[in-house]
Amino acid sequence: MSKKTEKYEENKEKDEIVQIHCVECKRPTRHKIMVSFDHSVSEHDDTEQWSVDWSSSHQVIQCQGCMTSTFREVSWFSEDQQQIGPSEWDDGSRETLYPKRLINTRPIKEFWNVPNNLRRIYRETIDSFNIDSNVLTAAGLRAIVEGLCATLGVVDGPKEITKADGTTEIKRSSNLEGQIAGLYEKGFLAEESASILHEHRCLGNDAVHELSQPSKDELSLAIEIIEYAFESIFQIPQKGEELKFKRTKRANKT
Repeated sequence: MSKKTEKYEENKEKDEIVQIHCVECKRPTRHKIMVSFDHSVSEHDDTEQWSVDWSSSHQVIQCQGCMTSTFREVSWFSEDQQQIGPSEWDDGSRETLYPKRLINTRPIKEFWNVPNNLRRIYRETIDSFNIDSNVLTAAGLRAIVEGLCATLGVVDGPKEITKADGTTEIKRSSNLEGQIAGLYEKGFLAEESASILHEHRCLGNDAVHELSQPSKDELSLAIEIIEYAFESIFQIPQKGEELKFKRTKRANKT
């Protein structure tokens, strides 16, 4: 017959310093444990000839550089201990960080002048990217482009059509390809920038219709392009207005 004992402790690890890869600084930094909740269990037989132990610590940690707070879970299981080298042991502990962070983890940027519906899709798309859901990320990028066109009131645009005799003509098209061309036509983006958004359309088509998984490098570049579009369409004009206001205010004081 076995016996089991459990223990719960609050802030056992509080104020300890750990070296963690920071999701914002993009490198290992000193993190302080702000809050911890620890749970440990020990189970053994009556004669104590065998025992099994495990524990978990749930922590709120804060980077001591950028002051960003994230979540850390450290679990340990005695049966996971094993020798992995002549004089090296795996002690059975495992660390999980939320949000997930690796060298290629992308932070979610705050675009306060971007409409809420686009910001929501953008955040969900970055979350998908950071958990390696590449197909969902590609679909999210296409959805952002569609939402961008809808938000800006772009419903169609010029599209080059190749006729049976090999000649081409320009027709209005209301599909996403035409709408992207409409972003340039209405002056929201430069022609080259609008053309690049077609890659998002193609990535989304491949992911949704053909279940083709794009690479992380492709998706990372595509996200950068979306962030650039947000900056040029929504952020920079607002910053320009703020600069104009401050310059006028300064001029009126002199």
